[in-house]
Amino acid sequence: MDPEEERKILNDLIKHRRIPYSIELLDVDGNKITVRNNFGSTITYIKKKDGTFDLA
Repeated sequence: MDPEEERKILNDLIKHRRIPYSIELLDVDGNKITVRNNFGSTITYIKKKDGTFDLA
């Protein structure tokens, strides 16, 4: 995945989840996005049709 696409996905996720910490994109599988936060936790989000995100 190119850096511009990664940045767009992360910005969209941060905007909708109001995440107060830095995250690293690990994997995108359809509507599932897996990230690692700066605390070392791996979290999977599911993007819903309305553009919001839920935890998997």
